[in-house]
Amino acid sequence: MPSRSAALVALLVLTGCTGVDGNATPPPRSFSDVVTIDLDAVSPAGVDVLDMAAGPDGALALLADTADPAVTYLAPVDADGVGDARRVDGGQHLLVAPDGTALVVGPGTLTRVPPGGEPSVVPLDTEATAAALSPDGRRLYLADAERIAAVDPDNGETAGTVDLDDGLTLRRLAASDDGVTALLSDARAPDLADVAALATWDDRLRETARVELAPDQPASVPFGLRLAGDGTAVATLSAAGDDPFRVVVVEDGEVTASHAIPGTDRTPPDLAVSPDGGVAYLAVAGFEVTSGVITLDLGSGEQLGDVRLCDGQGTFGRVALGKEALVVVGSCISSDAPSSTAFVLR
Repeated sequence: MPSRSAALVALLVLTGCTGVDGNATPPPRSFSDVVTIDLDAVSPAGVDVLDMAAGPDGALALLADTADPAVTYLAPVDADGVGDARRVDGGQHLLVAPDGTALVVGPGTLTRVPPGGEPSVVPLDTEATAAALSPDGRRLYLADAERIAAVDPDNGETAGTVDLDDGLTLRRLAASDDGVTALLSDARAPDLADVAALATWDDRLRETARVELAPDQPASVPFGLRLAGDGTAVATLSAAGDDPFRVVVVEDGEVTASHAIPGTDRTPPDLAVSPDGGVAYLAVAGFEVTSGVITLDLGSGEQLGDVRLCDGQGTFGRVALGKEALVVVGSCISSDAPSSTAFVLR
């Protein structure tokens, strides 16, 4: 196996249930029937996971060949294993449209890969460092160090742009059908530390709100961002104080909840949020803690469940929640040679 930081993909297949009023209840707290899948089989040299996105029929992974990172593959991943991988070179960001079309954003290019169809490539005006697709698939948002652009995902044409204010560094993008939300690091002033902030723009790129996420602390660092179905934003960050690792909820431009993330000594770089915004799924890791995924009630901050992904230490990255599976990208750290593995829990 290659000597590198390996990728680990854990698929947590969730079985939902409903209450007496017909509304979905929190997912179960325990899992069984673990299936192990070798992702390195995609390439003789092994692969690294660049990005992951949930699709209508499972998850899609954007994989880079370890021998040549410029060679990238698009591969479906679900509880049955890894499907047929398709070579789609130059990809950096992966998004999935409602009809299952994969959108692979690379340096100056957008590659569209429809289910069962041939890829098509269109040029882009933006060298994107972050990307997001509206749930209806009609608007693609791309960001670089200076601006956010709204792009037509069918032809790559730019419909509008907005410049970022001085002192703002964009970390993550997330989109709703009504606009786009950015997780930011705000320098504020030369004599002040940076703080984590959240800003939203409508579908015409007019800013509608901006809020500091940890106003009780002099400094904070943003990490992950997701939107619930109603546009509620959920972010992870680190800050000073007794609760350095936090998940923060923002509704209508105001912080409505801020909870300590239990069972970790580092901030999760990504998360998944249930469509109703009730719970978050966070991959936690660190020294002397269980490396795995916890389910956190976003109203109360209560931990509802957990599942172990690694016997020892681990490190985790992208998270994607689909209809049947929660997908977590990461790496278990052990004395064994590193390998890219998929664990399916159902």
